[in-house]
Amino acid sequence: MTNDPYTSPLSPIQSVPPNGTAGGVSAGVVDQLARTKPWVRLFSVLMFLGAGLMLLVAAAILLVGGIGAAGSKGSTAAISGAMGVGISMVYAVMAVLYIFPALKLWKYASGIGRLLYSGSEGDLVNALNEQRVFWKFVGILMISMIALYFIAIIVMMVFAVGMAPHAKPTNF
Repeated sequence: MTNDPYTSPLSPIQSVPPNGTAGGVSAGVVDQLARTKPWVRLFSVLMFLGAGLMLLVAAAILLVGGIGAAGSKGSTAAISGAMGVGISMVYAVMAVLYIFPALKLWKYASGIGRLLYSGSEGDLVNALNEQRVFWKFVGILMISMIALYFIAIIVMMVFAVGMAPHAKPTNF
């Protein structure tokens, strides 16, 4: 091959064979990932929308709780205001927890898109790495939730046992 300064340069897209096997990734693998890409993107968008709606609900609860607390007097106002703040904080934390996996799914779908054009093993590895990080986060979150449920059950049982001697019997 001679170095001809008058020839047009080749782009990477032009040098990739149409069957998607340029970097050693088989056409079957590329096809299967291409078929999952729209579903991954859909779930990513739904998670982003869910996070946005949770933030709106958190703001609405905070606003309604503040209005309700302002309309009442005494200790009930403080209790309802605190409950509104607490519930809105739970929704805000849940919204933030939705953003990271939604972002990882978005990056995974984008990695699949890059793989479709390049067919390179590097793009496959990058896409699968985003998927791995997504599942790692979901797994850690699930283990954390199970642990929190377990702790909450123990706390409720201790509270119930502690309150049992103070309970007054009822006569029917």
